[in-house]
Amino acid sequence: MRKMIWLLLLSLLLASCNLPARTPVPEEATPSPVSSATSIPEEATPTPTLIPPTISPPSLTSTPQLPVESILILEPGPGSRLTSPIHVRGMADSTFEQHLVVNVVSVDGTGLAFTPVLIQSEMGTRGPFEIDIPVDVSGEVAAFIQVYASSPRDGGITHLSAVGVHLVESGADDIHPVIPDAERINIFKPTVTEKIGGGVAHVEGFALASFEQTLVVDVIDETGQVVGSQAVIVTAPDMGVPGPFSADVPYTVTASGPGRIVVRDPSVAFEGDVHVASVEVMLNP
Repeated sequence: MRKMIWLLLLSLLLASCNLPARTPVPEEATPSPVSSATSIPEEATPTPTLIPPTISPPSLTSTPQLPVESILILEPGPGSRLTSPIHVRGMADSTFEQHLVVNVVSVDGTGLAFTPVLIQSEMGTRGPFEIDIPVDVSGEVAAFIQVYASSPRDGGITHLSAVGVHLVESGADDIHPVIPDAERINIFKPTVTEKIGGGVAHVEGFALASFEQTLVVDVIDETGQVVGSQAVIVTAPDMGVPGPFSADVPYTVTASGPGRIVVRDPSVAFEGDVHVASVEVMLNP
């Protein structure tokens, strides 16, 4: 009888040794079903087909890693209501002698202001810019504020950002916030100083188009003349969503020399562009 009791106790001891140790997990510490280091709530997790036109979190692998906007307008934000003088500030990559131009134009094409501004940092470095611009309007005017850099070779626009605002004659300013964006138009091919030849420029990139997913690719020669141009459609899952683009643009030059590939996002509200990006290349016949 005693032997049977010992055998029973021994078997219970061995069974308990095979059970894994369990540490109670507090309910609030239960891991979230979202496996992302960015702690995105499950109901807010973006789907692969709805990528916002902003810098993507590291967990969203469907969008390439994009640089910050080259000319980033931080104030005013889109849709702001402003009285004179309008305050414009932002951050920009280095330009020729750190020069930028601020252009204010109404939607009917009337120029309201045009003034240079300097990037407040050493040559070759990204830095802030800021300026107060007087404007003269009657009533309320819908307008665009463009900030752009120019080529020292031909004076053409090399990069441009814009924001739509409302200019009012009087009253209190209503400045909308800005969410810093990734670069809207990214040119992956050709690369800087790449040699282009054969009368066709192959252009690839990733961009956000503001109207019907359409951009325009221009080939610019040494003198700043457009020697080739073609519309291109951004391949995106929905309107207002960035995506890749590709185009083969025929061009004509008679001699080899420097040139520029320009990708523009034309506005449907006024005769101008809401965004421009470019890359300097070598053009051959």
